[in-house]
Amino acid sequence: MRDEIERLISTRIDDLVKLELALFFQRNPGCVDRVEGIARRVRRDPREVEDALCALADGGVLSRFELGGGKYVLYGFTSDPEMRSLLDSLSAAYHDDPSARVHIVKRLMGLGR
Repeated sequence: MRDEIERLISTRIDDLVKLELALFFQRNPGCVDRVEGIARRVRRDPREVEDALCALADGGVLSRFELGGGKYVLYGFTSDPEMRSLLDSLSAAYHDDPSARVHIVKRLMGLGR
């Protein structure tokens, strides 16, 4: 697996919830929604999704939009072309290469290097 992908999963997408969210937005790049809507789409608890979304936005994987003076917070896919390309590569590795998928999941579960 490429070094850039290894770095991404060890620094920014470092758990399974973040991986699921990053792959969701990579597949749905036009989606912009609040925490509750995203949680519903990925069928996860909003509390675990909120923490992961904040971390992904802080890491540049997602974009955070604040409206109404911060009253409404929305999340969407990053507009950074380099990050988008890297996430495309991560998605291809995860979805198209079974051994890479196993490696990624093991890394995120702390079972492998």
